[in-house]
Amino acid sequence: MEPEAYTYIKSVNVRSVRLKRQLLMSASKADDFETFLRESIGTEVLVVNSNMGMEVYYYSFKDCSKFIKDTLLIYTINSLDSSKLRFRSNTNEDEVFKCFEEALSSFSQYPQLFLGYVKKFLYLQQKNADSIYLVPILNEYFEKVYTSLSHKNQLPHLEKIEKARSNITKAKDKDLIQNLIAEILKKSHYN
Repeated sequence: MEPEAYTYIKSVNVRSVRLKRQLLMSASKADDFETFLRESIGTEVLVVNSNMGMEVYYYSFKDCSKFIKDTLLIYTINSLDSSKLRFRSNTNEDEVFKCFEEALSSFSQYPQLFLGYVKKFLYLQQKNADSIYLVPILNEYFEKVYTSLSHKNQLPHLEKIEKARSNITKAKDKDLIQNLIAEILKKSHYN
């Protein structure tokens, strides 16, 4: 990927100061929130909703962090006390990577949380495979942090994570093979 492509990655991270860890919004509401953001600021948006908070990654020429914050507050107006939410806007590549790295590193201290986060990230990566910029950049970040944690022997549930990664790869390979077969059959009908 060209170096200037990294210039436009941004994120908004939201954490709750509540002692009880729970999702900021339900999975279906988070999907609606992501869809709304995609329709409003562009298709390169990814929402990671976890028990530790929410990360909204987006690829845009302009800073949309205030819009994202205000929209999230509207989506959670009936379910959350907004005074208990902490927002962090990251408007350049270095900030986004640093925040991503901090999140994964802190999650790695809680094995079950880390495993859940990694599985969710892998799922979102597969779900958003058509992403041109955002997912490839985040995947690169993930690989850097994953490798770093691995070298430091700080990867909990390594076997389970590798199994999940292997399953994703197998699913991608299966889809690719099915697409190739469909293309070959389609071409043979034309001949």
